[in-house]
Formats: sequence, C-alpha cells, structure tokens
Amino acid sequence: MKGFRLFGDYALEFLVVTLLVAVSALSVIFFVPVIVGVTGYFSNGIDARRFKDIFTTIGKNWTILIFYTLFQLIIIVFPILNIYFFNTHPDNVNYFVLAVSVVALLVGIIYLATAPTVIVNMNVKFRQLIYNGIMMIFGSLWRSLLAVLLIAGVVLLILYYPYVVILTLYAVPLLISRLMNENFYYLKAKALNTSVFELKRKENKDDYLDEKGAVKREEREKENEQD
Repeated sequence: MKGFRLFGDYALEFLVVTLLVAVSALSVIFFVPVIVGVTGYFSNGIDARRFKDIFTTIGKNWTILIFYTLFQLIIIVFPILNIYFFNTHPDNVNYFVLAVSVVALLVGIIYLATAPTVIVNMNVKFRQLIYNGIMMIFGSLWRSLLAVLLIAGVVLLILYYPYVVILTLYAVPLLISRLMNENFYYLKAKALNTSVFELKRKENKDDYLDEKGAVKREEREKENEQD
C-alpha cells in the first residue's frame, strides 16, 4: 500500500508542478519566481512537502525575487530571442551580437541553476545573491556542471524542439534542486568546520524535536500510527 501511495504522490506532484511551471513559462514574468518556489518545495522530502510551500517560498522572498527576475529576464530571454532570430535568419547574422548573446545566456543559465537554492536557504540582498550564486558552483564542480547541462539542454529544446520541453518541467527542477542543495550543504559544512553527514544529522534532529527538546506532535502521531 505504501508503494501505491508513494506512486500517487509522485504522479500528482508531476502533474501539478508541470502545469504550474508551464503556465508560469507562458506568462514569462512569473517563471523565475515559480522556479524559486518549486526549489523551496523540493528542498523537503516527499512526505514533508506541501504544494503551499511553493507559494510560501515566493511570498517570503518577494523582495529579492523582483531584482532576480529582472536580472534573469534580461540575461536569458533576450539572448534566446537573438539566437533564435539568427538561426531562422542566417542572412542577417551579426556575429558580435551572437557571441555576446551566447555568453550572456551561459551566465544566465549558471544563475538559474544556483541562485534559487541561495534564495531558499539564505537571506541575501541582490549583490550577495550574485556573489553566492557563483560560490555555489564550488560546492561540487561536477554537480554544478550537470545542473548547467540540464538547463542548457532545456534551452536547446526551446530553440529547436519547443514542444518537447513540457516533458522536462518536473524532472529538471527536481534534479537541479537536489544537486544544488548538496552543494549548499557541502559549503555550509565547510564553513562550520563539520561534515555534511553531521550537518544533516543535526538538522534532522532539530526537525524531530521542538524548542524544549520534546518530540514534536507530528512525529508522535506518526510513531503512534506505525504502532
């Protein structure tokens, strides 16, 4: 029964997240806030996360999201439009503009991979977001590269096979959230001079106990259900 329930949870999650990201992408301006909200949602385990976490994350970070959204719209949307135009109008190619567009798009992809995790886990201003977004890469170069390649793959689909993109709107944010969350844990553990294992163990313990050291009510109810 647990397996069927878990399958149902993932199936419903796939439909809701895909629909939400697709609608936000069509609106363009709401895409970045929704991606940050989805990142906050995926930061919890399947048994703990609720769809309201998406909107709670957006609401808590609306100030930084204004600046981050404008930044991403400029550095991603316009380069994509330029590249698409040059691909469909080869006689009008301006190689300087094309090169600048490719570089800007690469920078935008990096921040689209790293910045949402920074926003979800840290209280930062825009300048700090730009700095920490780059530092996030060094949590693990191979995880960062994989995250960038996933987003780059989606961008290529947008340019050449846009109708296939709908199939990536759940899996790619989920995978990138997992990858960048591990990077964040690594950097946080390094700053605190501890291990990732110990850091996660302490956080799990804090989630299990309330401020008085007693087992939280939800955990007691779960234990009673298991008994």
